[in-house]
Amino acid sequence: MIVFFRVGGMLLFAPIFGNANVPLQIRIAISLMFTCILYPVVIKHSPPLPADIISYAFIVTKEIAIGAVIGFAASLIFATFTMAGYLISNQMGLDTAAIVDPSSETGEEEQSISIFYNMIAFLIFFTINGHHWFIKTTAQSFEIIPLGQFQYTTVTLTKILAAFKTFLIMGIRISAPSLVVLLLTVVVLGLMTKVAQEINVFLIAFPLKILIGFLILIVALPFVINAMKSYLTPLESSMASFLSVMRG
Repeated sequence: MIVFFRVGGMLLFAPIFGNANVPLQIRIAISLMFTCILYPVVIKHSPPLPADIISYAFIVTKEIAIGAVIGFAASLIFATFTMAGYLISNQMGLDTAAIVDPSSETGEEEQSISIFYNMIAFLIFFTINGHHWFIKTTAQSFEIIPLGQFQYTTVTLTKILAAFKTFLIMGIRISAPSLVVLLLTVVVLGLMTKVAQEINVFLIAFPLKILIGFLILIVALPFVINAMKSYLTPLESSMASFLSVMRG
């Protein structure tokens, strides 16, 4: 059960296995399968577990926390791509053009460009065998952090905050080409208002920004794909780094 709680915590927040389109029964079945595979190996090196229920429950909480942190570290980068798409949509004026996110359990509405970027990121993740890395990291976590040895320190919190900062910068970099061009478009429209005041800029601004925005998306798509691949490739080492700072 201890092994199951760690694996289940990982799969709950994992970018692929924890997707809302995967039914809860399938997630539980995958967790049980991983547990049955890992248990014979883990039990050989695991320390003795306490017999009282309070200490056992405390260890269960630790194992769920380990799985949650690893799964969160892996899924956080996909939130970066969602943020990049939101910034572009906001600058293009597509705030009201929200659609239901198929990967959301609550049916929340997201910007269409955000969902588009996430779908590309998922395809790249499968292409570079990112799901294999996640399974490998799940197995390695029991070697790096034995059962019940999770230790929460300020280093762990600092690592998580550093990841937030890094991924925020990534999102801005991915959206930078479209943001710069759209910003220049607004500046040009503003100059047109001063030069030719009879032109109704508000009438042409919205369709023009949408048209230019989509053109830039098409032109910048190879750059975006390469950027996503370069950010997803070090994901395995990033998850291992999170494990190293949680060792007791």
